[in-house]
Amino acid sequence: MEIRLQIYTALIFASAVICGHSVTAQEGNETGVVLKPSPDVLKEAENPAPPPDARKKTSIGKDGMTVNTENFPGDTDFFWVQQIDVNSDGTAESANLIWDDEDKILYLYYEGDFKCRNGKIGNGAALIGINGKDNPRQKPAGSGFFAVSLDKDECGAGEAGLWGCRFDPAGKPTVCGVVGLDDKYDDIIILKASVE
Repeated sequence: MEIRLQIYTALIFASAVICGHSVTAQEGNETGVVLKPSPDVLKEAENPAPPPDARKKTSIGKDGMTVNTENFPGDTDFFWVQQIDVNSDGTAESANLIWDDEDKILYLYYEGDFKCRNGKIGNGAALIGINGKDNPRQKPAGSGFFAVSLDKDECGAGEAGLWGCRFDPAGKPTVCGVVGLDDKYDDIIILKASVE
């Protein structure tokens, strides 16, 4: 039901844009996060190699930042913890990774600092999804999304919630804004777009 509501909201937003109405985030291009997946992360998504001690799980993340990777009853995926520079800041984060081998998407979840668009530093949970080669949705390999949990007034957010972007294979954002998670389609739903 929640996913249907999010999809319905996204369709209303798309209709408003097509009809020429302006739908923007409250703070424009000063709202949000600058998060570019590092070359190490993109390389990992190209050829995921779970370590021998990887466990089998059906989800990644915590609380409102959880994605379920179970495609059918009993389906599990390799989950592991890795020290890796997730966000191209030159510092390795302790990240949780899960490789959804059916949908061919690598998810990374970590908690830590991130750079705000307004130049400040935020802190919280971040989830990244990167499409692998030959994924069944035929999305470009290396493209994907990120979502970050923001507190009220953090990174210019008018209210607490998830903010994120879709990005192309070079890691360049294509659309950003207030988002919801849609693990059925391995993506985010843009609920309110930001001015770019």
